[in-house]
Amino acid sequence: MTSPSPQSCTLADLLERRRETIIERWTERMRAENLVDDRLSTPTLRNSLPEFLDQVAAALRRQPQAAPCGEVAREHGRQRYRVGFDLRTVVIEYDMLREVLFDTIEESGGPLQLAEVRALCAAFSAGIAEAVDQFSRDRDRDLQAGAAERERASEFERQLIAIVSHDLRSPLTAMLVASEAVVRRGAPDDKTARLLLRIQTGAQRATRLINDLLDYSHERKSGRIPVRPQDVSLRVLVREAIDEAATMFPERIIEYACEDPIQTRADPDRIAQVLSNLLTNALKYSPTNTVVRVATRVSAQADAVTIEVHNWGPPIPPERRGSLFEAFQGDPSLRGRASLGLGLHISRQILLAHGGTLDVCSSAEEGTTFTCTLPRQPQAVPLPMTA
Repeated sequence: MTSPSPQSCTLADLLERRRETIIERWTERMRAENLVDDRLSTPTLRNSLPEFLDQVAAALRRQPQAAPCGEVAREHGRQRYRVGFDLRTVVIEYDMLREVLFDTIEESGGPLQLAEVRALCAAFSAGIAEAVDQFSRDRDRDLQAGAAERERASEFERQLIAIVSHDLRSPLTAMLVASEAVVRRGAPDDKTARLLLRIQTGAQRATRLINDLLDYSHERKSGRIPVRPQDVSLRVLVREAIDEAATMFPERIIEYACEDPIQTRADPDRIAQVLSNLLTNALKYSPTNTVVRVATRVSAQADAVTIEVHNWGPPIPPERRGSLFEAFQGDPSLRGRASLGLGLHISRQILLAHGGTLDVCSSAEEGTTFTCTLPRQPQAVPLPMTA
């Protein structure tokens, strides 16, 4: 076995003798450079670095029984991850400790051999590598665990929505069929007719909420809402949507301005869903003595069509417009009403699936207008990127 050189023993002695001074200087530099949170305690900051210096000294003495620096450095990397360090700071703190160590050696005035420099650098390089490796392993483990947990939660959410929606839709359908059958036979009196209308309206509203949940669940799973474009008359679609809205709000006036019959390619059921949502919102949020207006037109280039739904309700605050089309962003002033805050989100997703857009303009002077734009020939829309 090779005997340790006197110089190595002297350097090892210096490290052990000046260990606390080295760590204190290192601590001061770390804080002076704002590399750590001021609230981090000194014992937590020091962690296992004193033990690391002891093992460097032992390595300089070439003691076979000396514990390798690896395990101490790994524990240091593990601790740094737990207290919230980033990987860059882990590397910097080892480099800074090495600088303080060389400054201390230089101050001592003792000679430093090339072999000793190599041994010191090798020990620090190994320490950095082990600490970084352990830090990365712990971080990757938590990221994978977090991703798996989010996926499990998302799958549970999808299953719950699908099950609950399916179980609710069946009795609602039965209610609608039964009430419609009674209406067709004729209600015995006006009071019964009004009750039947309330049953129908409530069941239809609940059915729309369930359909919104199912659409949102499908979008979360596949990245988009499915559409099946076909040749349709936009004027017919809009007129049917207006007639349906008029039955729900019989006291309201809805005006429709339409250019010549407009033919386009779109999924009629999905566009009807968008129109129903926009009209319901317009009628719900505007004063009963005002008119809701709908207009359809062809773009100047004849390659797109637009549908505008205008109302005189309170203007939408600018701070809400940025999140208006996000999921579960219902109007907070309407708590207690049957709304999930999904209607506008799903409406925009339907139009995006057609290659179109949904936008809003709102002011006290001009009222609120939602504008749907649809290409006359649906475009292939790429699926959104998923994490």
